[in-house]
Amino acid sequence: MTSWQNSGYRTRRPNYLHVTVGVGVAVAMFLVYSSLHCTPNETALISMAVFNFLFIFLIFPLEGPLLRKVFLLLSGNIVGLAWYLVQSSLGAASAYYLGVGALKVIYVVIGPVIDLIWIVSVWSLGLSFLASTHRRNEKEKEGTN
Repeated sequence: MTSWQNSGYRTRRPNYLHVTVGVGVAVAMFLVYSSLHCTPNETALISMAVFNFLFIFLIFPLEGPLLRKVFLLLSGNIVGLAWYLVQSSLGAASAYYLGVGALKVIYVVIGPVIDLIWIVSVWSLGLSFLASTHRRNEKEKEGTN
């Protein structure tokens, strides 16, 4: 029976320091939102909190530079705020043309699906960005050895 060390596989631990920094950055962003009085509605805050939770606990433990992960988290939150603005302008247009009742149905039925689209898209882009960086670093190590 071959052990993991003999077969060339290294055991890798999650980077808990990066996770801690990510939680701090997410909390700081929510404090900035509240101090600037640009707080979106409750559904947008919930979707951004879900994004931050998933992103921090699924991306930050992976290998990769901390600054790149923080940049991806910040850009994901900017995309979330932009998505909120687009969603609220579409909601205002639908309330004007379809009525307030249709607006409530759209927010309840379609809102979580639309939020899931941007959350999964930004999360997967961040994951692929870190993976491409990891592959590039491995190729550089192979070239120097």
